[in-house]
Amino acid sequence: MTRDEILALCNKARDVGSVKHADFVDYVVVLEGRRKINGGWQTTEHAYMAVDGKLAMANLDHRQQNKRLDFGDPKVLVDGPEQLTLQVTVTSEVYGVRHGIATSRKKTGTNAEKDWPWEVAETSATGRALAAMGYGLVPGAGLASAEDMLRAQTTNGQPNGNGNGNGTRICSIHQAALESHGKGWAHRLKSGAWCYGTNNQAAPPTRTATPKPSPAKHAVTTDAARPTAHP
Repeated sequence: MTRDEILALCNKARDVGSVKHADFVDYVVVLEGRRKINGGWQTTEHAYMAVDGKLAMANLDHRQQNKRLDFGDPKVLVDGPEQLTLQVTVTSEVYGVRHGIATSRKKTGTNAEKDWPWEVAETSATGRALAAMGYGLVPGAGLASAEDMLRAQTTNGQPNGNGNGNGTRICSIHQAALESHGKGWAHRLKSGAWCYGTNNQAAPPTRTATPKPSPAKHAVTTDAARPTAHP
């Protein structure tokens, strides 16, 4: 997906208040996927806005309208040995109150989820709350942010036994065999980037960022910086 194609997609998204999605195109990340059609697998591309892009949109929109935008302290819904689930509340003087809920999988998630479960869950929940206000709603993305999809891609590879005792690890997104790479398992995409699977416990998830090359911004944050309210 080229920058012009990403820009055209952003232009289809509805403006939010005083801001346009097209002005934040550099925060959009393009990910490859695989879909089975008529018995065969075809490559698909989907664009998602990163949480920092949604924050940038929301902050600028409220600053230009001279309205308040407040982020409440995260509320713990579940905090157990296997997961941490947080709810983030965002209150806008223009759009009202929106909630976002997200979970970090402490045992089965990415390395970032295991090492920084609070930050990952707070970032994701904040992105969902902002998406509920309309920020970053790129057509086809739903409420998910780029960070959510990158984590899903990182943990979506699964061992696939063939019944002969030599199970092959398969990426369920790309239907490609995983090979030993670095300290984990991965397969190389056409772009040259590596996509990692669920059994890759040692490889950092950031190495899977943006499988498809694009002029758009590829750096994706996984830690949530607490946004500040605008008077």
